[in-house]
Amino acid sequence: MGDIDVSLIDLKALSDPACKLVDAVSKTIGVLYEPTHIRRKARAESDALVIMARGEEDALAIRAAKRVSTQETRRQENIECIIDRSIEYLDQINIDNKVSIDQDWLSFYFDKCQDVSVENVQVLWAKILANEVVEPEACSRATILILQSLSNNDILLFNNYCQFLFKVNGEILRFKYSALNKEMEAKGIYETDIRHLQDIGLIQPQQQFHFTKNERYVIEYGENKFSMILKGHRENKTEFLTKAGRELYQFIEDSPSEKYYEILFSRSQIMSKKVKEIK
Repeated sequence: MGDIDVSLIDLKALSDPACKLVDAVSKTIGVLYEPTHIRRKARAESDALVIMARGEEDALAIRAAKRVSTQETRRQENIECIIDRSIEYLDQINIDNKVSIDQDWLSFYFDKCQDVSVENVQVLWAKILANEVVEPEACSRATILILQSLSNNDILLFNNYCQFLFKVNGEILRFKYSALNKEMEAKGIYETDIRHLQDIGLIQPQQQFHFTKNERYVIEYGENKFSMILKGHRENKTEFLTKAGRELYQFIEDSPSEKYYEILFSRSQIMSKKVKEIK
């Protein structure tokens, strides 16, 4: 990203939510749309180290100075890419102008996202930042710490796994029906992958979901929704997301499988005395 002077940015062209984000970020890190500031600082630090290194004829210090300059410039570019993507998301929504952004949360956020350079990972971070303007701290600091520890492959795996989750009376989960498991395996997600998602803090250990006889349950998957009333009491092996998993789930792009829904609906018909699709 090239150097951009703040005076050249037409803030009037941005939506109110985007302006709110620009203002909050500027107050937090002081360098939004002014990459020359941090680059001047990095170069100054680098120059100082180089001068000292030359005085001591220390080649190691010279290499350290160059590393500082390169690293800080790269981090600023990462931050600006994420902010740019966030503004694009915010230009598409309306928010309550009374919502305020916590400066401490922003400082924490930028400290953790500055080394994120992979594009699809930046997209996830950008959605979290944009949502902060809509719903402050919907993504907690604890979740951000977990997100920072995830690799690109971890995020891709979690994204794929989320396509097989559904809601039962509003709760996000996955029943471990044999037919549903086979459909997941056909898409390349195996039990070892699920255990890995547990290890990195996104899925809880397997539990039991207790169905009650004659109670109504509403199942939601993608745009599809149906209700069912069971024939009797029942327990199912079930996977639930952790708090971090639930917070990140809201930023995952939904890509439901029609076949998976058909299996879910058919299985529900077998175990229920009444199933009704909800339009």
